[in-house]
Amino acid sequence: MALDNSIVQQTNWTIKTVPIANIASNDPLAWFRASSDADKWFWENPQNNISWVGLGTANSYEIKKENRFEESSKIAKSILDKLVIEAPHNAPLPRIVAGFSFEDTVQQGRWETFNRGRIVLPLVQILRIQNRVWLSCTNKTTPLFPNSPAPEPVQPANVNPADWSLPTSRQHYRSLIKKALTSIEKGELTKAVPCRNLNIPQKPDIPLLLATLRNIYPGCTTFCVSQGEATFVGATPECLVALSQGKLSTTALAGSAPRSEDPTIDTAIGQSLLNSPKEKTEHNVVVKAIRGELEKLGLIVQHCSEPKLMRLHGIQHLYTPLNAELPPSIGILDVVGSLHPTPAVAGYPRSKAKELRSEHEGFDRGWFAGPVGWLDDEGNGEFRVALRSALIDNYGTTLYAGAGVVRGSDPERELLETDMKLAAMLGPIMATSI
Repeated sequence: MALDNSIVQQTNWTIKTVPIANIASNDPLAWFRASSDADKWFWENPQNNISWVGLGTANSYEIKKENRFEESSKIAKSILDKLVIEAPHNAPLPRIVAGFSFEDTVQQGRWETFNRGRIVLPLVQILRIQNRVWLSCTNKTTPLFPNSPAPEPVQPANVNPADWSLPTSRQHYRSLIKKALTSIEKGELTKAVPCRNLNIPQKPDIPLLLATLRNIYPGCTTFCVSQGEATFVGATPECLVALSQGKLSTTALAGSAPRSEDPTIDTAIGQSLLNSPKEKTEHNVVVKAIRGELEKLGLIVQHCSEPKLMRLHGIQHLYTPLNAELPPSIGILDVVGSLHPTPAVAGYPRSKAKELRSEHEGFDRGWFAGPVGWLDDEGNGEFRVALRSALIDNYGTTLYAGAGVVRGSDPERELLETDMKLAAMLGPIMATSI
């Protein structure tokens, strides 16, 4: 049920939650694979041993107004207030999920079905926390249990995005970086984040791709939003905001370098990243901006003075965790609205960086680098920045990547950095194509 006004029409939704112990049903990805529902959401953080899937739609709300995060916060509260939950005392709460486009504009073309934002209460939810699995069904829905396990992961294909991109596209990206550097030299920008996309005709088997992504990126959150014929999927390292029992955490993630199979070389690359003035400047812009936005909400923010290394498959980043106590008067979507978009994906200052994107980038980012996540009735939740991601539909697959540009950036180096980021998804997609 899709609504086009600010009032949730349903009187209430009764959600019954029960534990399940069927071996084939213990993996939410098995449910995702078996489901024929047009609308499906998947969310897994292997490092925390948490996996979740939402199937079908009990209620959905398309965000159409410009004050979309304020509207989303109100509609989420309205849905959560109408939930009638029947569950054991130790059962986790059911979730509602939400996702938003990067730009606050009406989405068109291939992104049209996603709109500028969407909030969904699924009909069926399966949540695995550690070794316990819970099934939540809305309004007496009777789900069909999967009769086969989730697919086994495969090894990513060894591919170079440069072999799949047109020379004109690569030159356009170099020119975009040069335009950003010109604005930086003029003092108009401190940081820019030009992005590029890569279109390929191949389409992956979505469950097999998810199995592969969660296997090779255990330090990331693997996510998937399927709407009709279109699917947005990725494995992102960046937490925009997580909230648990009033404790808020977020991450500044900026500054990247490749990995090496040689431990000595890999350590040297990491140390070089930690000591690079250019990379630290880019990173510090993000830390300062995130801290500033949180302080505007009246929060007292704590973080370490120097960044750490986040080492992932094929790439490593500078990152700084930030923490604060969140009062009950502020909800997670309020924080999402304050933080998005961070300089890590948008540049700084926001207005000038947006001008550069809209005039010169040449494509619609859609939900790429937008917030995607979940929340529950106790105020807990998590939203991730939808990086390392791709849109899959009847036209094929489009992958997205960007690189931070500050004073001293080199266009060729930034182009290669986006190749490295595109390869993170291109390899798994090529290995799982059907």
